[in-house]
Amino acid sequence: MTGRIQRLAALAALLLATGCGAGSGEGLDATGNLLSQSQPAGTGGGGGGGEGGASGNPNATLAWVQGNVFGGVCSQCHIGGSGAPFGVDWSTSANTCANVGRASGEKPELNEITAGNPATSYVIWKVEGQGPNGEAIVLGRMPLNNAPLTPDTIQNMKDWIADGVPGC
Repeated sequence: MTGRIQRLAALAALLLATGCGAGSGEGLDATGNLLSQSQPAGTGGGGGGGEGGASGNPNATLAWVQGNVFGGVCSQCHIGGSGAPFGVDWSTSANTCANVGRASGEKPELNEITAGNPATSYVIWKVEGQGPNGEAIVLGRMPLNNAPLTPDTIQNMKDWIADGVPGC
């Protein structure tokens, strides 16, 4: 048991020392959208497979937001269930879907994700740094201590939520 505790303490120290960083951007075009399978990196374009929902955004999918935001960026800190900040775990698609309809730990009057309504989804407030009408968030903008997500990445998240969180 002592070895496990030492490994966990070392991992925690490493995360604190390095901070929780943003993803590498690998596999994304200059606007933060997935490259299509046939499109080489650096050539622009969009894609990412699928038709998207009512938004028509092909990146408004659980696979895209999990691979490029929740799993690739957020889960660097928000992992481990109850040990995650405010109990919000974004490490897997199942955990992300469990946050749909779940009251926010910071602003319980809002859900982490409200299917169909990005304006009342606290995760959008957190990545934008404020609510849609300038409402304050608790603590800092996410990803904490790192560059903000691009507007296109946030739009992909908003479209996925507005489309009813397909895949969850």
